[in-house]
Amino acid sequence: MKIDRYAQRGDIIGVQQELALGVSIDSINSTADSFKPQTPLQCALASPITGIDMVEFLLAQGATLSLTPKQGKSDLYWAVCSGNLEKVQLLLNLGAEIGYVDANGYDVLIDAMFSEAQGAEKIALVKFLIAKGAGLQGRSSYGESALSVASRCGWFEMVQVLLEAGCDRALLGWTDLMHTVAFGTVSEIEAQLQQGADLTTVDDWERTPWLLSLQAGDLEKAQYLLNAGSNPRATGRCGKLPMMYALESGNLPMLSWLIELGLDVNAADQFGETALMLAAELDQVEAASILLNAGAIASQSDEYNGTAIKKAGSVEMIEGLIAAGEDLADIESSDRRLFTKVDFPGEWELARQHYDADKYPRFGTRNPEVMNVPFWREMVRFRGGACTARSYYHDTEYNAEEAVWCFDRFGQSITRLPDGRVVEIAGEHEDYYDPDFYIYNDVVVYDGHGDFQIYGYPRTVFPPTDFHTATWVDGWIYIIGNLGYSSDRRIGETPIYRLNCITFAIEEVSTQGESPGWISSHRAVPRDRQLHISSGKVWAIQQDKPMLVDNTATYILDLDQHCWHRVEAESS
Repeated sequence: MKIDRYAQRGDIIGVQQELALGVSIDSINSTADSFKPQTPLQCALASPITGIDMVEFLLAQGATLSLTPKQGKSDLYWAVCSGNLEKVQLLLNLGAEIGYVDANGYDVLIDAMFSEAQGAEKIALVKFLIAKGAGLQGRSSYGESALSVASRCGWFEMVQVLLEAGCDRALLGWTDLMHTVAFGTVSEIEAQLQQGADLTTVDDWERTPWLLSLQAGDLEKAQYLLNAGSNPRATGRCGKLPMMYALESGNLPMLSWLIELGLDVNAADQFGETALMLAAELDQVEAASILLNAGAIASQSDEYNGTAIKKAGSVEMIEGLIAAGEDLADIESSDRRLFTKVDFPGEWELARQHYDADKYPRFGTRNPEVMNVPFWREMVRFRGGACTARSYYHDTEYNAEEAVWCFDRFGQSITRLPDGRVVEIAGEHEDYYDPDFYIYNDVVVYDGHGDFQIYGYPRTVFPPTDFHTATWVDGWIYIIGNLGYSSDRRIGETPIYRLNCITFAIEEVSTQGESPGWISSHRAVPRDRQLHISSGKVWAIQQDKPMLVDNTATYILDLDQHCWHRVEAESS
């Protein structure tokens, strides 16, 4: 509902307009998710960008305040989540129950650990809650306490605050040596080692004293402990690597030192995550550069098929990974806005008549045809899925022959042009069993300033295309490969089209020589008027039936002669 979004953004005028239209001040979201705020007041309390003025306005308008947890979360929980101390203080002054414990054992201090507040603000919030009587020994049903969460995250200043307030140190599983590593001096560490302190004992997070020194970001202590006999290849819980602890500390000289020690930059934890993936996730651009220069493999994936570029969230990080050979098309859909410059609208206001008129996909009638369709343009702005549109327009009719047009797609390429424009091509929505499964053949061109144009094509000119590559070379985007509908696949043939970046007309490219065949999910690298095609899957006959098999060779397409030749993978 709009009133929730206005409350979340701190837009008092927007809330006033909704109230004037008769919207209830206590209207409940349609979502039943107890981890999301349900009322406008809860939306305002939970939002890290909304100040206390919106909360006071809603209360003055008669918003109902839930001071104790009943079903779902209390309003104090939502205020704590925002990390805003003023909101928390206001609710406590109004009688909110600071000693709440929800159905999973979470109390106000544990919730504060997961709040939006960072650094000194989080410490200030916790000190305030403790001064107001927050319990110190709470544990969730998952075994979490405020102290254990602070320890796991390496917030050792927070750990000290909690210990001084009276939290049970036993929850840390720390030896005296570990406590000294976190809060003492090298001289004190030396004295304890002379008295027989053990370097191999691990705490509740399976960290040795040496790993604790890395997470604390104390290079002097780490070097001393290593020289004293610590195991440099020790790992924490779930195989967490030494370099990961150094990354969490943000100490770049420490990261470089670990590399100089000979630790493997491509080592992975229990889940297949590498230090480079964590650096991308933490948006530590300089750390990622250090790792890449030391030989980190950018294309390495974890057990969930996550890669560094999929975990990246900034243009600078993504650019660094592209320079290391990664493909822009692999970034997450939400990150594509960083390049298309199309802002998320926030409000869906398109009239139902546009949905009814244009909700189904259709092919273009010219090469190209400008598809100036309001509903389609709205979907591009939202990067919306078919299910989201159906839900908004209360469309429960599923026509077995028709999918709803959408822009939430897999296998959609993205290509940057030298003049700053960005081009996204085709892709598919969902899998074959979904009623909204569809493979598209459109092209969306972004001007680099927030606007865009959608082009459609006849199926005979450009068939439905997904999991292809799209590479700019001298004014053309070469579109190579395709998974496509099973009925369209032709074993032994490689579909190749090229898009004119002035007219945006598409033409098929005929080639000769030994091609990869019907290839998809591959890589294409331009080199001196050639495209080098590697990896991916090929549609081929195996065991007397067609199936997708790994491509094990590199194929080079000469763009002047339109001729293929194959290179074995070992020499590519």
